[in-house]
Amino acid sequence: MDILNKPDSLGNRASINPVSRITPVLAVDSIASVTQELGDRATQLVKGQEYFAQVLSKVSDGTYNVKVDGTGFKDIVLKMDLGSAAQAGQTLLLRYMHASPAPTFLLLPSPSNEAGSAAEISPAAQLIGHFLKQADSEGVPTRFEAASIVTHTPGNAQIVAHDLKQAVSSSGLFYESHLSDLVQGNQTLTAIRQEPQNQTNSALAGLMSQQLAILENQRMAWHGEIWPGQLMNWDVYLQQNNAASDGSQQSSYAQQTGEDRPIASEMTLHLPHLGKVSARLSIIDGRMRIGISAEQVHTLDILKSQWQSLAQAIEKNGQQLDRLTITPHE
Repeated sequence: MDILNKPDSLGNRASINPVSRITPVLAVDSIASVTQELGDRATQLVKGQEYFAQVLSKVSDGTYNVKVDGTGFKDIVLKMDLGSAAQAGQTLLLRYMHASPAPTFLLLPSPSNEAGSAAEISPAAQLIGHFLKQADSEGVPTRFEAASIVTHTPGNAQIVAHDLKQAVSSSGLFYESHLSDLVQGNQTLTAIRQEPQNQTNSALAGLMSQQLAILENQRMAWHGEIWPGQLMNWDVYLQQNNAASDGSQQSSYAQQTGEDRPIASEMTLHLPHLGKVSARLSIIDGRMRIGISAEQVHTLDILKSQWQSLAQAIEKNGQQLDRLTITPHE
């Protein structure tokens, strides 16, 4: 057997080093002769295809037992002349060249800088990497940008909430979750087909980047036109147990009850008559905490004068209000 050595892999000079004799290490229950079985297995190797191999043990100076990973056949263990730089446990990348007069491989640059490790990237991972690279080159923001107006009935809070839920659900941000729901009978095929992943000319690279950002940060960041002419930033995220519940005081409620981390929701609007107004909501053990902040003094006065009406409306809607605070915008 011959090994074509390249200088950037094991440090040897580029040459074809003939091996005087290769003794394949075969299973003890082998039926055929050593030579015949090696030949039979070699015929199943594909010319030009790359194979991972692992250096098992040292036989003598420069000679090692090497296991060639099989695809569609059993692994082959061969003795190869790799030079003095090889190490047991090292991973090699070989390209099969030909079988005559002896099986011959081209030794390619190592797939990893660490001996004994090899990373195989699946087609799905390669596709994700391609999309992320494309999104990065296009400067795609991590905050999702809604393409259409959410609702045309801003005066009805229940309709606004329903339309906002529908807008997020059909955004494609939770497409894989909806596929799981479809399998379990909790989602319709018609709804799945309406999501961006099933539409032509969709910006899939940016959408995938934003999906991964949500998964990594445990935070959904949304921006869009909530009703005609009115923009809104909306964030939903897992709240830290020691996070401030209203922006001014630490909360130990979640730690005291031992409950899971609560979900917090923040929204910011620049209203035409009230200026910048932000609201932060969190539900802890079934009880709601709300913190509202405003930038303009007259807006604060209006909110403070109406806080009892707001609290009553929340409780009338079936929510248990634990705290409601109104503070100036920092």
